Amino acid sequence: MTLLPLLAVAPDMSDWEVWAPHTWAPWLSMRLFKTFLFFLGAFLLDRAWRALLRRIKVAALRRDPANEKELERRLDTIGGVARRIGSISLFVTAFLMTLADFGIQVGPLLAGLGIVGVAVGFGSQFLVRDLITGFFLIAEDQFRVGDSVKIADCSGTVETITIRTVSVRALGGELHTVPNGEVRVVTNYSRHWSRAVVDVGVAQGADLAAVFAALKEAGLRAKGSDKTAKMYLDDPEVVGVTELGEASIKVRIWAKVGPGMQWEAERDLRKALSEVFTERGIPMPLPRQEITLDGPSLQALKGDGGKP
Repeated sequence: MTLLPLLAVAPDMSDWEVWAPHTWAPWLSMRLFKTFLFFLGAFLLDRAWRALLRRIKVAALRRDPANEKELERRLDTIGGVARRIGSISLFVTAFLMTLADFGIQVGPLLAGLGIVGVAVGFGSQFLVRDLITGFFLIAEDQFRVGDSVKIADCSGTVETITIRTVSVRALGGELHTVPNGEVRVVTNYSRHWSRAVVDVGVAQGADLAAVFAALKEAGLRAKGSDKTAKMYLDDPEVVGVTELGEASIKVRIWAKVGPGMQWEAERDLRKALSEVFTERGIPMPLPRQEITLDGPSLQALKGDGGKP
C-alpha cells in the first residue's frame, strides 16, 4: 500500500497560513466564550425558576393558612417535579445552542434523535408506562411528599416523587424505590383525617358499665392534654365490645384525629387507659389454662399413685 494518495490530499505543511494560530485561535476562543455564556445563562435562569417556585409556594401558603400543612406537601410535590423539568429543559437548550454555534446542524440531529426515540419507545414500554403513570399520579394528587402511604406492599413515608419513580422510607429506615408503573393501589394514611383505634382487653366478669366509663374518662384525659389536644378533631368515642374471648372481653375506643397523627394519638390513649384502669381497679385479663383429669390421674395427683 502506498502513501502517495494520502500525501496528495494532505495540506502543505510548509504553508504557515493554514496552521497559524491566528487563523483558528480567535474562532475557538469566541466559541468557548459563547459556550460559557450559554451555560451561565441556563444556570441563572434555573436559579430564577427555582426562586419563582419558592415565591409561588410562600404566596399560596399565605393565602390559605388553614390548610398550611396539607398545601405545603402538595406544593413540595409539584415543585420538585417542576424544578427537575425546568433544569433539564434549560441545560439541554444551552447544549443545543452550543452545538449550533460550533456549526453543527441541530435540525437533522433532532430529527435523528426523534427517530431513535421512537425506536427506543417501542422497546421500552415499561419506561413509557412509568412516565405516563407518574404524570397521572401527580396530576390526580394521590399522594404527596411527606405522606404516610402503602404502595406496592411498601409502607412508609414518601420522600421523593419523580415522573418515573416514587421513593418510600420505611419505619426501619429502608428506602424503597417503586417505579410508577408498579403502583396499582395506593393506601394513604395522611389525607384529610385519620382515626386512632385502640382495643383493650378486660377480665371476664368485669362490670362493663364501669369499663365504658373508664374508657370515656381516658379519652377525655388524652384529649385534654395541652400537648395532644391539637391532634383531635372530635371527642374520643367508646365503640363498645368488639370480641368475646375465653378469658377476656375486648372493648374499643377510637378518635378522629388529624392526618398522619393516629399513631401518636393511639400511644397517648393507651397510656391514659392504663392510668385510669389502675386508678379504678378494673381487672385486666390473666392467662388461664384448663386441665381435665380422669380418675387415675386425679388419684396420682393426690399422692395415691404409688399404691397397688
